[in-house]
Amino acid sequence: MNDILILAFEYMKIGAVAIGGGYTVIPFLYYLVEKYHWFEVAQITQMIAVSNLTPGPIGINMATFVGVKVGGILGAAFVTFAFMVPSFIIVCSLSKFLKKNKENKLINNIMYGLRPAAVALISVAGLKIMNTTVFNLTKFLKTHNLSDFISLKAFILLMAFCAMGLKLKKNPMILIVAAIVLGLVIKL
Repeated sequence: MNDILILAFEYMKIGAVAIGGGYTVIPFLYYLVEKYHWFEVAQITQMIAVSNLTPGPIGINMATFVGVKVGGILGAAFVTFAFMVPSFIIVCSLSKFLKKNKENKLINNIMYGLRPAAVALISVAGLKIMNTTVFNLTKFLKTHNLSDFISLKAFILLMAFCAMGLKLKKNPMILIVAAIVLGLVIKL
């Protein structure tokens, strides 16, 4: 129960600062791995994949996934609730204020600064995920074998999915189904 409460508190803090959407939560997951060792770095990629495949906001889905991993169903309930509460309070408080002050230069300057910060958090998360799925610098430094540095299959899939993602702007479900099928075919 102690781990659940600690995780809920951590997720409450994350929920208060996760500006820019669910993907900005990913760097905090790496922080939780380093600080508490509740799960492995490689499992973050699995969490993201499962969170993308399930309905609902990715940040909440990841909170639920981590909660289940650490504390079962009770952990999922506590962590999901803890993650949502700060956002709910902040959005309810700020929405009226921002609507009233949408022309305020100070507010616009703050928002101008927050947007690139959100992009940076998402980009860092993407790079970390890519490092665990496509590249393996740790193994390469031990073996000095280029085939240990990059998974050619994963890199080709990454490029194909990026191209598909740019081309299929209207229906990302096609990309997800293609990923499932290709993952099964390539791994079999």
